[in-house]
Amino acid sequence: HRHPPLDRAAMIATRVLLLVLLALVSGASAFAPARAGMYTAGARSSAVSMKFSSVKTGVTVKVIAGDDKGKVGKVLSVDRSDTKKKTKTNFGPFVVVEGMNMITKHIKPRARGETGKRIQKEARIHISNVVAVVSDAAPIAASE
Repeated sequence: HRHPPLDRAAMIATRVLLLVLLALVSGASAFAPARAGMYTAGARSSAVSMKFSSVKTGVTVKVIAGDDKGKVGKVLSVDRSDTKKKTKTNFGPFVVVEGMNMITKHIKPRARGETGKRIQKEARIHISNVVAVVSDAAPIAASE
């Protein structure tokens, strides 16, 4: 046999009660962040910055990955921002190392009679692909 139909208020109360019970059983809380184990954007950037705090402008670094692997150069600039400039996606902190990751930038002529140019310049390298060196002998370990 069938149960008598519930009125609208009773149906809503029943659904809310079921949702609350489901939330309690699953361990979810209204006060906890949705992804409790994940880094927030600020926490991630500070964690990465702390790990690579030995890499600063003017420091000699060795490239440990990529086309220039094994080469040594001086850091020209450090960009600690976490976002890629064009796509605004999280990508990580970058460094520009003297003579490494060279790109060719093509410049169009702007004025009448002017000719175009091709300029060789350093592009950014992710900070995890370089390691600071104290001398030519040994690189600094990440734990130091």
